[in-house]
Amino acid sequence: MGRITDKRVFIMLLLNAAIYVFVLITDSMRAANTATPPQAFICDCLKYAAIVSCMCICLFALGHERRKTARIQIVVFAFTLGADFFLLFTSLFTIGVSVFIGAHVSALLRYRPAWTPKVAVFAAAAFVLAILFAPRLFHASPEQALGIAMCSAYAMFIISVAVATIFAKQPPQNAFFSRLGMLLFLACDVNVAIFNGLPASTALYTASVVLMWLFYLPAQTLLALSATDLPLIRKAG
Repeated sequence: MGRITDKRVFIMLLLNAAIYVFVLITDSMRAANTATPPQAFICDCLKYAAIVSCMCICLFALGHERRKTARIQIVVFAFTLGADFFLLFTSLFTIGVSVFIGAHVSALLRYRPAWTPKVAVFAAAAFVLAILFAPRLFHASPEQALGIAMCSAYAMFIISVAVATIFAKQPPQNAFFSRLGMLLFLACDVNVAIFNGLPASTALYTASVVLMWLFYLPAQTLLALSATDLPLIRKAG
């Protein structure tokens, strides 16, 4: 017989699984233009609740042996919740991305803190170059150039975090969850770029409506689990 080491974590996982099914159904309706505004709003609220659930997993993990890692991941989720608020409930996309940079800086401090200053320099360089060249290359307005620049800096950080998970010293299962979580996160952001960069009439845009959270919620759940004691089910002694 097995025993669950922390039933609270399992409750959050079951909650996220239920939300995931609802989100995929509702986003599919959105892609088909059949979702009503109330349904879309409820879906966004549940998406946000799922990230709160991920943060709760890390809060529960403060009682585990990997509590130091859980503390850092809580900071990551604090930034994530701030960013997701702007991205889900407002049209302030650039502000949401800028807050998300804080999440990835915190994640980099978890996985590879020595890389943080160098990555910050590259991100700043990408930001400046985008500000200078976006108006010429993409005929972007100042506001659009700022958004492109912020996304360029963001890209430097999320790619660095994904690479850092390969080198970070973690127990095998935690390392697997971290790496898979960041790969899914990257897949989500590819679809975010498609959603924000392509006309709504294109097939890729329609697919991205569903694919963003198809990848995002599992990514965040895995990253939360990577800060817990694993395995969560052990043989009874």
